[in-house]
Amino acid sequence: EPGNVLALIGLGDALEARGSKVTAARVYCSIIDLFPGRADMRRFAGERLARLGGGANLLIDTYRRAVADRPDHLTGHRLLAYALLRAGKPGDAFVAILNGVDQHYPEGRFAGGERVLAEDAGMIGAAFAAAQPAQRRHIEAELARRGLALATTPSTRFILYWETDGNDVDFHIQDAHHGHAYYASPHLRSGGDLYADITTGYGPECFAIQGTPKAGPYRLSINYYSQGPMGYGMGLLEVQRYDGNGKLSFEDRPYVIMNDQAYVDLGRI
Repeated sequence: EPGNVLALIGLGDALEARGSKVTAARVYCSIIDLFPGRADMRRFAGERLARLGGGANLLIDTYRRAVADRPDHLTGHRLLAYALLRAGKPGDAFVAILNGVDQHYPEGRFAGGERVLAEDAGMIGAAFAAAQPAQRRHIEAELARRGLALATTPSTRFILYWETDGNDVDFHIQDAHHGHAYYASPHLRSGGDLYADITTGYGPECFAIQGTPKAGPYRLSINYYSQGPMGYGMGLLEVQRYDGNGKLSFEDRPYVIMNDQAYVDLGRI
């Protein structure tokens, strides 16, 4: 079954486990070859490739095409912007994230998503300004036009995507003090907030801690609250750290969740 996406993912996972990253990358690229017109498949393949490192131009290309095909999918703009930033192209990343901010999305489609994009714009703008100080005034002006500003506060964000529509993946965050944040209780007393509960597919759901996290390690997990018509879910947990001065670091944890009401442990931070 050469078009069986789960088989390809399983093969890629097995190859990664034995250290065969080049062959794993070829397997994930075959998902793009099989489904070139599917923005969700392009994004998911890119999320897998990003974990392997390298291939920046391929990542940028597949995310750019996904955005062109489905500009109404908020997560595509984020993935493209951060792929550009991680490839050392902060100016292009800034343009890409502003395009995401300016895009019109269906009312109520991505609860909390516009807040995530606004923060992204401030962080990417700060990274751009740090790399090219002569552009700072221009960056600040572009942000101000949209009611935004450069990000100056350190933060840690856990951002959850899933590449399926019409379903609900719930994000759970637990700290070392037995605090538990999820859709019904989005705040941790130790610090941090879950922005919103997206029940209609794709995400992003974001849990953000301002300043230095004080209650680690944090245990992260997901629950397939409502499987919907798409069947299995596949996506990415992105761990993002920002130093307040334009420097960002990332950790990518792609996942697959298959059974209705299942829980998947995405590890500790």
